Amino acid sequence: MSDDIALIERARRDPEAFASLYQQYLSPVYRYLYHRVDNPSDAEDITTQVFLEALEGLRKNRYQKGGNFRAWLFTIARRRAIDFYRAASACPLPDSLPSSEPALFVSLEKREELQYLATALSQLDEEKREVLRLRYTAGLSFAEIALLLGKNEPAVKMMAYRAIDFLRQAWEAKNE
Repeated sequence: MSDDIALIERARRDPEAFASLYQQYLSPVYRYLYHRVDNPSDAEDITTQVFLEALEGLRKNRYQKGGNFRAWLFTIARRRAIDFYRAASACPLPDSLPSSEPALFVSLEKREELQYLATALSQLDEEKREVLRLRYTAGLSFAEIALLLGKNEPAVKMMAYRAIDFLRQAWEAKNE
């Protein structure tokens, strides 16, 4: 993260220097968006929009010096995902979790487990699902999530704890 400061300052003046930031954050931004939209093509398109907006934002000084670049970048990603659903006039939770390794989902038992998990996740409110996506899909820290959501860090930690506890209880009840 401390290396980001020098990269950000160079990227403000030289778009080619942005390539290092792009390489560093491409995978987590794409994964986050893929889990939001459940479609590789749409996730790629939105990821491109995010990085174009970030590059323009750096060049036009929309990113505040000393800020948290990662949180700023994921704020852009969240807004683009929201815009995607507004354009589609729907915001569904995927029926199943996307797979990066199809071999994991071969057996019927695994599919049933994932379907149950998706059902349990759908019972959480959107804010708790978003905290889980940002924490476990995007890899953001609780401090970054708090900054992104405009909440304090202990509140975000409590939301994550409660969401995970709910999922654990639902899973245990299923397996009794």
